[in-house]
Amino acid sequence: MNKTLSLLGICRKAGKLSVGHDMVFQSVRKGKAKLIVLTKDASPRHIRELEAAEFAGRVITLEDTSDIVGASIGKRCCIYAVEDDGFAKAIEKTV
Repeated sequence: MNKTLSLLGICRKAGKLSVGHDMVFQSVRKGKAKLIVLTKDASPRHIRELEAAEFAGRVITLEDTSDIVGASIGKRCCIYAVEDDGFAKAIEKTV
C-alpha cells in the first residue's frame, strides 16, 4: 500500500474524510473541504461540478482506480474530500 492510501485511511478513521459525491459536495458547500481527491476513473461530471461549485482548494487525481482506493480505505468511491489541513498537506506531499 502506498503512503497516499495509508494517509487517506488514517484520515477516514479520524473522521476527517468525506466519501462519495453527496458528502463531498456538502463538505465543499459548508467550506470544510481542504483537498479533493479523485481517482483516475472518476467521472468528468465530478470535475465539472467542482468547477461550478467554485471550490477554492486543491484537487488532485490519483493514479489508482476507485477499486484500489476503496480496498485500502474500506469504502469504494471516486471522489473524496479531506477536511483537515494537516492531512491535506501530508497527502499533497505524497502525490
